[in-house]
Amino acid sequence: MIWLSVICSILLILTAVLIIKIYLMKKDIAEINRQFNEVLRADTNTLITVDGKDKTVRRLAADINEQLKVLRKQRLKYERGDSELKNTVANISHDLRTPLTAISGYMDLLEKESKSAEAERYIGIIKNRAETLKQLADDLFRYSVITSPDYDSPKERLSVNSVLEECVASQYHALRQAKIIPEIHMPESVVYCTMNRVALNRIFSNLIENAIKYSDGDLYIELTEKGEITVSNMASKLTAIEANKLFDRFYTVESARKSTGLGLSIVKVLVEQADGTIESEYSAGRLMISIRLPLSN
Repeated sequence: MIWLSVICSILLILTAVLIIKIYLMKKDIAEINRQFNEVLRADTNTLITVDGKDKTVRRLAADINEQLKVLRKQRLKYERGDSELKNTVANISHDLRTPLTAISGYMDLLEKESKSAEAERYIGIIKNRAETLKQLADDLFRYSVITSPDYDSPKERLSVNSVLEECVASQYHALRQAKIIPEIHMPESVVYCTMNRVALNRIFSNLIENAIKYSDGDLYIELTEKGEITVSNMASKLTAIEANKLFDRFYTVESARKSTGLGLSIVKVLVEQADGTIESEYSAGRLMISIRLPLSN
């Protein structure tokens, strides 16, 4: 009976020790998890530390620290490469614009000279391609600038109504050429947001230009009091797959040969930089792009 009591006491002590050990291990693991999430969120060089003496837990923390070091090296390498690539693209696009502008100028002069119908057709093709290249160089430069980590655009309180009206007016000639009469709906009250004027102008201009490229002849634009802007049009030449890829960089469809594939990518970047949201929907042949901007009082 005495031995049974001793054995039971030993088992109780061992059980208590195991419970305490498991509790301390769970506590250390929870602390490792907290520190791990904090390191990932803050992107700091801080390593994970544990106060416990358990060898398994300390080995786990050491292994995680080694992986964090590898991850930081890879991230730094990626960021440097990405920054160098964007700078290179910006420089190349800047260098391309000067000769392309000169080519377009000489094409304008050449159009005034007497020439055969065949030569006139060739000149038109060359001029069209030069304008496309110039647009691509401009969009590449703009995209590389706005996606740069050092990009900081001055913000101001803007009337969304006014900027949208200005953009529609500036696209009047292009809309008329495409035989599109836009249907525009705006609230009676003024909608204000705080962001860069050039960025907001670029957002609206690119949305309208995109609509012109794919429209069957209609264009619907609506601004609500909540800061929601919807641009929609019938686009029977698009497919659902193509519509879902319009925000992808350099993606173009056959029906938009003058497109650089960067217009909506630039819109997406600018909207997200302003803490807004953007989404697209394609249903029954109609393309609808909606953005929501953060409002200011």
